[in-house]
Amino acid sequence: MTITSRAMRQLDAAIARTREPVAHACLRAERAGLLARHGQLEAARAELADLHAQRERLASATLAAWVCLAEGLLAYFTEMDSDARDRVLRAHAMAVAARARPLLALSAAWLAHLDYVRHDIAGMGRHVAESLQEAAADHHAARARASLVVAEGYHFGERLDLAQPWYERAREHATAEGDHATLGALMHNRAWLSGDQARLASVFDPDASHQARARQALLAAESTGYFDQQVGGPLGALVPVLRAQLQLVRGEHEAALALYEAHLGQALEQGLARKRSVYDADLAWCKLQLGRPDDALADARRAESALAAGCDIDDQAVAHARLAQVFHGLDKVGESERHAAQAVLDLKAHRDQQARVVEALDRALEQVFLF
Repeated sequence: MTITSRAMRQLDAAIARTREPVAHACLRAERAGLLARHGQLEAARAELADLHAQRERLASATLAAWVCLAEGLLAYFTEMDSDARDRVLRAHAMAVAARARPLLALSAAWLAHLDYVRHDIAGMGRHVAESLQEAAADHHAARARASLVVAEGYHFGERLDLAQPWYERAREHATAEGDHATLGALMHNRAWLSGDQARLASVFDPDASHQARARQALLAAESTGYFDQQVGGPLGALVPVLRAQLQLVRGEHEAALALYEAHLGQALEQGLARKRSVYDADLAWCKLQLGRPDDALADARRAESALAAGCDIDDQAVAHARLAQVFHGLDKVGESERHAAQAVLDLKAHRDQQARVVEALDRALEQVFLF
């Protein structure tokens, strides 16, 4: 049995006592967005369908903006849909037109999140600054999300010293809001970033430190999985795939392969399809280590095909580096050298991107009176 968040209980109570029709409908739209963030997608769709039926009668710009934001969140948490940003962007424009400052701050925070996901570094910095400037001190939902984007950006840039205070701010605001979804996102994303960085270190700089980082990330993943069990996280397959990734880094190839085979298909459906190449490269490496060279070669070829579809540059770097290892083990020296050379180029591009993210956040936060 999952625990209902305090944020949801507070929204339910506010809906029950609100009699003014537009305010009541806006609260229901806010609730639909929260349902989507908790993975209750059918309930969110039903709420939004009912609100659409009422929108013409109520004719409110603020309500239209709230509905658009909720639809954007539903699109994002359904499949990390690319349509999500367009809807949140429309919600933001409507909030500006309606002079709905709290909604402006919240939609800007979500735009910053979506900009971060799609590597729009300038947009991320601009929307972070806007959200933190527009959000009241007690607008915990906007401040929690904006703070989490800053934390993740600095963490992505491997500046955990700068990320840590923002993780704490995000946690404090989410706790004040009673927002289990944001607390879960904080745990998920921090564990994923740590895991990705441990894997990157394992293929490019394999010394004792990457094992320690993998252990820490694995502990974070276990905590995240336990939290999800308590509150009902929306992306249930992601934590087992993260465990698989980290077990591979630790050399536990059989255990990693079992987790990948059990959970990877669902995880790809839940938004990780862009990482397909690196997971297929991982599968190839596991099978090679377990004495299955023919299966390893088949997975390596699938990884190469998935690379052609594009992925994040850090995943691309890791996939090429892992494929270099696989082809070396298969005595395909020319292919190994080709992937190794591309891995070095991709790693440089990733380091450049990390530096640009940190620089963009530094500039954005110069505009903000820190709280």
